[in-house]
Amino acid sequence: MKVLFPSLRLLFGLIFIASGILKLFPLDYFELILVDQVGLSWNAVPFFSRFVIWAEIVIGLCIVFAFRIKWSLIASLTMLTVFTVYLMAQVLSGNGAEDCGCFGELIPLDGPSSIIKNIVLLFFGAVLLVYKSKAARFKWPLGGPILSLVAIPVIIGFFPLPEYNADADFELDIELLERNEFGQELSTFKAGRKIVVVMLAKCVHCAQLASLIAQLEPEQVQDNLRIIIMGPADAADFFIEDTNIQEFPISKSTDRELLGAVEGTFPTVIFAENGEVKSKWKGKDVNIKLLNELLQLD
Repeated sequence: MKVLFPSLRLLFGLIFIASGILKLFPLDYFELILVDQVGLSWNAVPFFSRFVIWAEIVIGLCIVFAFRIKWSLIASLTMLTVFTVYLMAQVLSGNGAEDCGCFGELIPLDGPSSIIKNIVLLFFGAVLLVYKSKAARFKWPLGGPILSLVAIPVIIGFFPLPEYNADADFELDIELLERNEFGQELSTFKAGRKIVVVMLAKCVHCAQLASLIAQLEPEQVQDNLRIIIMGPADAADFFIEDTNIQEFPISKSTDRELLGAVEGTFPTVIFAENGEVKSKWKGKDVNIKLLNELLQLD
């Protein structure tokens, strides 16, 4: 019995840590959920998402190492209560079928499933709070705050706040983009804003970005967004189906000149306005927040 409550404390804290860490892979997915479901702006979400993740990891670490166990458990129960009330409101409003992002993209959970999970955690958290003296056995109090402080530069270092640096020296003939067939009514790049996303069929980062694009409303971006998938036809078809982007304007391409223009870096976002290519972003500078800003969806 001596190890029962400490073991329960360890498991409870590790669940919080896992929840925070899993939200980081990919972070874009969690940020999109905060914008789409919670209603945060794209300007606020980079800060809020990292704070939530850091708070979950800190609470989990403090519980694991039994640092101020009473207040750590109260903080965990408060966070769980807030999340549960929000999820209940989502379910009652008819949005409960969507993934809540509680464990990132790796473990999708709809609203009702997450509510049940939170109620179970609330029960065990309350038990730990009642028997906190027994739960605090086998502790290392300094471990919690030390690792919590370490978590800040780790999160910011590996997942920095986004900066979008357009390639000022980028040049691309608009006709190169028009070679790709999007259908007659979508073929012209000569009028208005056009956002072209060039992705490689076997690029993991591209697949993550495409999966996030799939959660946008096709009707909202039909006039402005174009997606070009580069690679063999069978690989491109699998990519499109696997990422569920069939409803968006897509072209499959093996154009070597286009490949050279994007310098073999994927994904690449090209912004054209009234027939003139204005700028390009590539690689790590490309994410769903950038696309939302360019598509003017805020």
